[in-house]
Amino acid sequence: MRNILTQLDYIAGNTIIQFTETDPALLQVDAIVEEQDTNLILGKLPVIMDTIENFATLVKKMGQQTRKIPGNVIFKQSIPKRLIAIIYDVEHTPICEESWIEEVLLNILILCEGNKIKTLAMPLLGTSYGKLKDKTIMQLLQDSLVQNRQQHLKKIFIYQTFTSALHS
Repeated sequence: MRNILTQLDYIAGNTIIQFTETDPALLQVDAIVEEQDTNLILGKLPVIMDTIENFATLVKKMGQQTRKIPGNVIFKQSIPKRLIAIIYDVEHTPICEESWIEEVLLNILILCEGNKIKTLAMPLLGTSYGKLKDKTIMQLLQDSLVQNRQQHLKKIFIYQTFTSALHS
């Protein structure tokens, strides 16, 4: 059944949603969505940089860092553009809430429209670290696209490998 499902496209509003197992870096898209938390600490690979600052200075900087608000999206002007979706809060239980995903999706669509983004790659938000179900996220995405019809966004590639929960 999985092979059949990878070939299916979903249509929501004016946008096609397509699942892919291709690395998002290899996709020819205008923008890539990345999941992140309020402290910007979650990520695929840790980055350790040499620093000339002492420990006390680093602790002071960490204390001055402002937390991001769940539901917001940070826009990075690069090629492809990066949309950092703030959907996790490691200091909150649960770590992810459905309402944050809804708000992030709306903000992503607003950014796509404002920046004339035609193709987007994104994971199924909230399923990497959170316990939200694939099926729930797909429904939220489809509902957002139908309610906020996009003039520019034509295709979304879902690059996270999906589980059987989507189809149960």
